[in-house]
Amino acid sequence: MLTRNKSGDILITAITGPKRVFVTFLVDTGAQISALTKRDAQKCGVVPTKGQCYILNALGTTETMNMALVKLMLPGEEDQLVVKMVIGDIPNNLLGMDVLAGRQWEDSEGFLWSFGTPPINIRLLQTAPALPYSKTTNVKQYPLPSGAKEGIKTVIQDLRDQGIIVNTHSPFNSPVWPVRKPNGKWRLTVDFRRLNANTDPLTAAVPNLADLITSIQEKAHSIMATIDVKDMFFMIPIQPEDMDRFAFTWEGQQYTFTRLPQGYKHSPTLAHHALAKELEKIPKPDNVDVYQYIDDILVGGDEIGVVGDTQQEIIAHLESLNLQIPSEKIQKPSQEVKFLGIWWKGGMTCIPPDTLTSLDQIKMPESRKDLQQALGLLVFWRKHIPDFSIIARPLYDLLRKGVKWDWTPAQEEALQLLIFEATAHQALGPIHPTDPFQVEWGFASSGLSIHIWQRGPEGPTRPVGFYSRGFKDAEKRYTLWEKGLFVVSLALIEVEKITRQQPIVLRGPFKVIKAITTGTPPPEGVAQRASVRKWYAQIEYYCNTFSVTEGAVKNLAIQETESLDNTQEKPASVIKVAPPFSPEQSTNSWFTDASARREGKVWRYRAAALHISSGERIITEGEGSAQVGELIAVWSVFQHEVQNTSLVCIYTDSYAVYKGCTEWLPFWQQNGWEVNRIPVWQKEKWQEIFDIASHGNFAIGWVASHQTDGNPAGEWNNKADELAKLSPLKKEQIIEDWDQLLEWLHVKRQHTGAKDLYKEAHARGWPVTREMCKTCISACEQCRKRLERHPLEDDPLHLREGKGLWDAWQVDYISPFKKSGGKHFVLVGVEITSGLVQANAFQRATGDNTVKALQEWFGTFPKPQEIQSDNGSHFTAKVVQDWAKNEGIKWVFHTPYYPQANGIVERTNGLLKRLLKPQEGNWDVRLWEAVKGVNSRWGTNGCPKITAFCPTAPSIIPSPRGPENPKNPVHYPGQPVLVDLPTVGEVPLTLKTPLNNFAWVASDALGKEHRINTRWIIPSF
Repeated sequence: MLTRNKSGDILITAITGPKRVFVTFLVDTGAQISALTKRDAQKCGVVPTKGQCYILNALGTTETMNMALVKLMLPGEEDQLVVKMVIGDIPNNLLGMDVLAGRQWEDSEGFLWSFGTPPINIRLLQTAPALPYSKTTNVKQYPLPSGAKEGIKTVIQDLRDQGIIVNTHSPFNSPVWPVRKPNGKWRLTVDFRRLNANTDPLTAAVPNLADLITSIQEKAHSIMATIDVKDMFFMIPIQPEDMDRFAFTWEGQQYTFTRLPQGYKHSPTLAHHALAKELEKIPKPDNVDVYQYIDDILVGGDEIGVVGDTQQEIIAHLESLNLQIPSEKIQKPSQEVKFLGIWWKGGMTCIPPDTLTSLDQIKMPESRKDLQQALGLLVFWRKHIPDFSIIARPLYDLLRKGVKWDWTPAQEEALQLLIFEATAHQALGPIHPTDPFQVEWGFASSGLSIHIWQRGPEGPTRPVGFYSRGFKDAEKRYTLWEKGLFVVSLALIEVEKITRQQPIVLRGPFKVIKAITTGTPPPEGVAQRASVRKWYAQIEYYCNTFSVTEGAVKNLAIQETESLDNTQEKPASVIKVAPPFSPEQSTNSWFTDASARREGKVWRYRAAALHISSGERIITEGEGSAQVGELIAVWSVFQHEVQNTSLVCIYTDSYAVYKGCTEWLPFWQQNGWEVNRIPVWQKEKWQEIFDIASHGNFAIGWVASHQTDGNPAGEWNNKADELAKLSPLKKEQIIEDWDQLLEWLHVKRQHTGAKDLYKEAHARGWPVTREMCKTCISACEQCRKRLERHPLEDDPLHLREGKGLWDAWQVDYISPFKKSGGKHFVLVGVEITSGLVQANAFQRATGDNTVKALQEWFGTFPKPQEIQSDNGSHFTAKVVQDWAKNEGIKWVFHTPYYPQANGIVERTNGLLKRLLKPQEGNWDVRLWEAVKGVNSRWGTNGCPKITAFCPTAPSIIPSPRGPENPKNPVHYPGQPVLVDLPTVGEVPLTLKTPLNNFAWVASDALGKEHRINTRWIIPSF
């Protein structure tokens, strides 16, 4: 540590010479070489060498002095330093820059002194508040190009010198990815994407960009000026406890940021807030507005002098904080400025002149790369280009994967039209605060378009913005009415971003508002019903929020061949829509249905088709979902009626199959049986249906399923449903069958161990586990009678190292059983040392039921130190964790989806289910017997090993006082007893309420209640 003398000089003490004497040196940054007085050299055992040097003294004369090699041990350093020093008759020992360079120490006043580094001119703004919680993320550094490594070295060193990054050792880590600037220099960027994804949100203080642009457009300032603050993020220090999360690795060393880094999700919010605080301190005239977006500032007004003065006041205040404002990033008051990447002229947003020049110089592309560059420039300014997505469709089609490059007049015309439209609408706005918005909307076959205009008080109607997008494959099949609803809802969403309660006038190829406001139901269409309801609700909401009206009908001049009226041609369907079913017209009618179930990892369906007149049935089974089965049922009818020339009516309750046959089939056929370049599901079956229907006479109708109102169509559909119904799988029964096979194999193998049983079962291809084999042997009566210990090579309930009796339990819920006595679940607990099992049945697996069972168990048994479980919500619930915390119990969660981690209770679950046999019913009554069987399973010669812990039948309740049995005493409420309470000793208590067969609530003389075990009662009392 550095110290100061009375004169304020900086002193440093170092261990010097072979005698290791503490010597005080004067820090002299003007000296090029260190010096030691003769007297101190003799004390330290330093002997001058023959070398000499010439010293220029303060009088300007030269002196000759001796040199010596001196060993130094500087503060805070472990290695000894050998320094060549001057030895002579000088007033003070001096430590020059030959030793000081590159080192830093903290003085007694807390200041950090760095020597040999350039001065740092950084003024820090207010420290950022505590950052939101981030989950630990550690991403390894990925390989970097050699050029990036070389270019970033100096950047990292500069940041270290400035204290922006420091060495650290953190569990966090993010990879570095340097970025090369246009000027050839490099910028240090860190990939914080994983960290951002695992960081809690923070309320954004940054204004919405669309709202900010709209505000500037509404003001329409005639004079504007801009300011850009350099390295704004690095002006915001972060708290020490938040630094670890920004760690990154460079050349084997981990660093972290001490200031807000670029790339962190909350850096813009915090930087914007810090600069906004400083801007609030600067007074501004009433006729001047200041806009800020993070580190960009715009000053707007009507007088050039006032705007210029305000700009200079802001610059002066920020520079007084030593913030850097590069002169090249200052735009002086002018009628045109560039702000947020937009060229502003009054209240108009314009395409910059240099961009317009680039657009004029665009040549016709000769390759995909040329076309991508041209579209990249145009798409940035698509808000200035009406119908962009529709006009550019031929260009994007040429860039699709697998499409051969072929530049045609159609592409050339599209590109020229885009350039023309961008030039024609190079200026948007300004927005008048009261005049209505004129919203023109329309659509073509490939996409939609929205034009937003406004007629201000001065001049003609001017554009405010254009919006367009292509239709997705499903949207292309919408009816005209559905497309209209869809486009109008999007148009109102776009206008909402810029409106300030101005009236909205809609103009399109037809009117939709009246039908919505009057509640007219939509006609039969293609879109999902939920989508139509959403569009209705959105449009109705905007009509109630804003003043929305509809003007005269207008069609947009979209350059595509498809018209926008109701006469547009659609592919003709080869399958008709069947008329509503009636028994009188059922000469050749079929009803189809299907069901499916899962067998292991495979779904299997059963498809059924029922002929009304003849009662003929077609049953088909195979692998697939119920939806596949519905299609197979219809397909089987087409196969059966392929030679029939009369009308065949098919009725199905699958809406997807019905719509596919009556509407989607011709679209799929036109598109090569693909949807968005993905093959149609069950492509071959649809193709066969299409081919057969093309030469036949088929009609398909849709009927609602599971109808009980006596409707003839519903009755026949229910009959088809019965034919297609699969018998439900009984999972427990399947497990029971394998258990029986294991028992047979165990006997056949002459009661060998679990390893042999598993090996033999595995050789036979049986889907059994080692745990099932161990459970089978555990329940073998002959093995228990024949052997003194359990025949398994390893005890099924292992002792855990460091765990004593009653120290730890494992708990788990057994999956829902068949309902019995209103109960579905069983909570099982196992004491891991003794193997004692407890179980409670509940209707649901909840945290409250978990606490209820644990309170009952540990009112009887000693409270454990630890409880182990999986990560189920019934264990992670707040009520469970709060209870464990209050009881002083440590709760340990095992690895999710890895039952072996909770192995003791998992194996107990299997044995308990085997003894309980829940498939036989009334298992909730027999649960206590199963628990008793599990607790006595390790006995020999039929004698249970832990019968002291076995519960008795639930019908046996402590009865009132009766004849005493010394071996099995009977207790009753109000009985005085002497109890040996753990950690307390013998205490006289009075029994009050029984909790179970061996636990009571008792009260002492002061009325305080205690939970006791009957084993604690001293019999002689």
